[in-house]
This record gives sequence, C-alpha cells and structure tokens, in this order.
Amino acid sequence: GGQPDWLPLALKLIKEFEGCAKRLPNGTIQAYPDPGTGGDPWTIGWGTTRINGKAVQPGQVITQAEADSELMGQVGYFQTHLATSIPGWAQLKANQKAALVSFAWNVGSGFYGTDGFNTITRTLRDRAYKNVPGALLLYVNPGTNVEAGLRRRRLAEGAMWEGRG
Repeated sequence: GGQPDWLPLALKLIKEFEGCAKRLPNGTIQAYPDPGTGGDPWTIGWGTTRINGKAVQPGQVITQAEADSELMGQVGYFQTHLATSIPGWAQLKANQKAALVSFAWNVGSGFYGTDGFNTITRTLRDRAYKNVPGALLLYVNPGTNVEAGLRRRRLAEGAMWEGRG
C-alpha cells in the first residue's frame, strides 16, 4: 500500500536543509550555483542537481510541481540504491533510513564504499549503529563556507538516526 514509513521523515530533513530557493516573480524556480563551489554542480528546486537525467544548467527554470516531482522520484531512487548497497538496510528503522537518505541526498547516493567515505562505510558495514551519528559529523567540509550549515544538517541527521528528529 501507501508510502514507505521512512519517506515523511526523509522529506522533512531534505526540505529543511535544502529549501526550495531562487523563486522568480512568476513563481518558477531558477537554478543556482553550488554554495561550496560557486558553480558546478548547479542546483534547482529541493537541492536537485539532475532533471530527467541531465545536469541542471545555469538559467534553467522549473515549476513547483516539477521540483516536488523530481524530489519524490529521486528520493525513491536513492532509497533503492542504498537498499542494495548498505548491508542490513532492511533491518534499519524508518528514522535510520530517513537519516541516511538525507545524507545521501546531500553527498550522493553512491557514498557507501566510496573513497572519502571510509568511516561511515565501515560503521554501517560493521553495523556499529551507535557510532553512526558521530560518523556523520565527519562529513562537514571543515574550513569552508558551508561547514556551519553541514554541521547543523549532520547533527539533525544524527538526531533523526537516534529517533530524536
């Protein structure tokens, strides 16, 4: 039947931290540069970097309905990818799946097992679940203009993981 139990929780985190920015006077939503790079990857809507499989381009515009549709479709894809890559996914609680979907939305769905994500990969692989919130906090791009925002997001994801979100 209906939607997965983790979905509303994941959407809450993603929407809180991504926002749906760059509204034009006519109500459409315009692409904006990545806050960390000032350029690529360009983002639109709820933090989407690809529309219909193509990279978002400067000047691109979409409607709110398109932004919402992309969010739902891509969150479903991310969950499917995580379910096939993270050991023990099926046994995770809804709040734990939601935290990981939000994390993946921010860093990419292929983070598990990827160079640069060794600690979170090892923590999930070893099912050392009490260590996940601390592992998430390692991914905040220290010393950059996005560190404070990423730290707030990782703390929220950690709280969600622990059922406090």
